[in-house]
Amino acid sequence: MARRADRAPPHPVAEPTLPSAPLHSDPPRPTGTNALPPEPTTLAAARRLHGYLAARHLHDQRLAGADQGIRWNIRIGRFVKSYLPMLRPVERFWFIQGQAYWAQASWTLGDLTGELAYHAAARVATQAILEGQRPDGAWDYPLPERRHLIATVEGDFGAMAMLAAWQRDRDPAMLAGAQRWHDYLEREIGYQAHPGGLCVNYFQKPRGMVPNNTCEWIWVLGALHQATGDTRYLEKVPAMLGFLEAVQMPSGELPYELAGGSESRTRPHYLCYQYNAFQCMKLAAFAHAHGDSRAQRIAERLSDFLATGVRDKGSVRASCASIVPEVVYYADAVGMALHTVSQYGWRDHHALADRTFRWVLGLQRADGGFPWFSRADYGLLTDRNEYPRYLAMTLAHLGERARSGRPLAAAGAGA
Repeated sequence: MARRADRAPPHPVAEPTLPSAPLHSDPPRPTGTNALPPEPTTLAAARRLHGYLAARHLHDQRLAGADQGIRWNIRIGRFVKSYLPMLRPVERFWFIQGQAYWAQASWTLGDLTGELAYHAAARVATQAILEGQRPDGAWDYPLPERRHLIATVEGDFGAMAMLAAWQRDRDPAMLAGAQRWHDYLEREIGYQAHPGGLCVNYFQKPRGMVPNNTCEWIWVLGALHQATGDTRYLEKVPAMLGFLEAVQMPSGELPYELAGGSESRTRPHYLCYQYNAFQCMKLAAFAHAHGDSRAQRIAERLSDFLATGVRDKGSVRASCASIVPEVVYYADAVGMALHTVSQYGWRDHHALADRTFRWVLGLQRADGGFPWFSRADYGLLTDRNEYPRYLAMTLAHLGERARSGRPLAAAGAGA
């Protein structure tokens, strides 16, 4: 069992001289006299949301709170809590994924505003991730129903947050933590073989083959290679791209889950646009960083599929089969994916991307929060609970949209 590296001394709060490794990677902004300032409306929205989350959901430097959960809670329980808030328990689930988004958004806002307090928040948030890592390299899953499982997604985001901090400060403990996660995944989680190649497992106890995890793992492996120059991190990437190419549908959509492990059924569609948006962003970031034409082609086709899910008002379809419920972070995730491939010059989905961001901005309250998480569930229910994990995703997307500097397209553009 690997031992945790000795903790480095506290970081000074000083302006970093090294570039970040964002969770979503835009092309470099221009420099010099022609450099664009940050996009003002998304920047202002991100600042408000950052302050709101810090005031309400930051506990001992951990972004924690309620979660929509799984099973009974995601189907019924969260609506009971929404309509009967007096029965709502105090819940502080700490997801490494949410913490990583919080850290990345803090780096971004520090970059865009020059306010070092944001960078200090990012450092403290990432230190919490490192301190929460187990000696074997994994992180415990926060929900009690899955406490016995280790989720690939949690470790992937923990590793990426630590790699971003390492690029800023060159703290060897951060790089070592990311490498410990890699070693845990290779040793305990592993892969399933597919005729097209390899699919990384969702948990350390294999279930069906989920393309989303494979897209994320490719993204992490690319970042590890960039950080170390070690080509062993890229050895399995061609086989994983082969799996994704083999299962991508004619529409460009990647299926949610294929039969495998303990799962006998195949589920091609589930939260289609949300899942495919995150897959598009991860593959686009890898393709752009590594000049990988195979990953780029998959990402381009994903973006074309995502473009079909943007509604006239800017919300995003819940799935291929249903328009509703409307969920705030579905919209900004799709918007960020469309923005990313457009910024790279692979497609021109700028107007559709900005339509989603305008819809999200129109929902934000003056205090930085949002009036609901989802509405029109089952056609008539609204979930007014606050889930910091998903709010942190929206925060990161708003910050990265502001980073590009390009003004938001006018309302009605691209219709």
